[in-house]
Amino acid sequence: MFILKKNESLDISKKLVQNTGLKESLDLLKEKNHAGAVEPAELLRQILGLSACNLVRTMKESFIAREIMGEDQQDIIDDYVVESLRHQSLVGLKDGAERMDWCQEILSVAEGLQVFWDKTEDSKGPGPRYFCVKEVLSRLGDSLNYELRDAFFEFTYLQHKYFIDFFRALLKPPPDPAPGAAEQA
Repeated sequence: MFILKKNESLDISKKLVQNTGLKESLDLLKEKNHAGAVEPAELLRQILGLSACNLVRTMKESFIAREIMGEDQQDIIDDYVVESLRHQSLVGLKDGAERMDWCQEILSVAEGLQVFWDKTEDSKGPGPRYFCVKEVLSRLGDSLNYELRDAFFEFTYLQHKYFIDFFRALLKPPPDPAPGAAEQA
């Protein structure tokens, strides 16, 4: 079991934001929002809600859930949302209090998207991430913007892959010492 030390969830969250290219993805999604069809604040709220939902669901993968337990998972998710807000440039946030209000709104969006994992039992279908993206696009009201739609799908599926890769590396057991290494030390 992986037990988090003080501030380790924040360190993990910072690395997740960096390793998944979140800032670059946000910039790309902003660019695909042609002529500002969607208000930047709502775009950010939905993108980060989708991202947080993606992280929540990724952390339910058995190899992660076995190693990182509930409260530690929640700390990572909370810190990830806060770090995501720090690294974005779509909306200017005044202070930590405003960032925390945004964090709660984003976690609420993420929670609302969890329903797609309950509804999706067809393992041959497109999967819950697909339906989450469709829901976010319908909330944004820009369903005819195919570039934005495609960017959202790519963002969601790549981010899940990056999350999986990150946690595999984080939770990988240390290599066994070479035979005789203890004797030489």
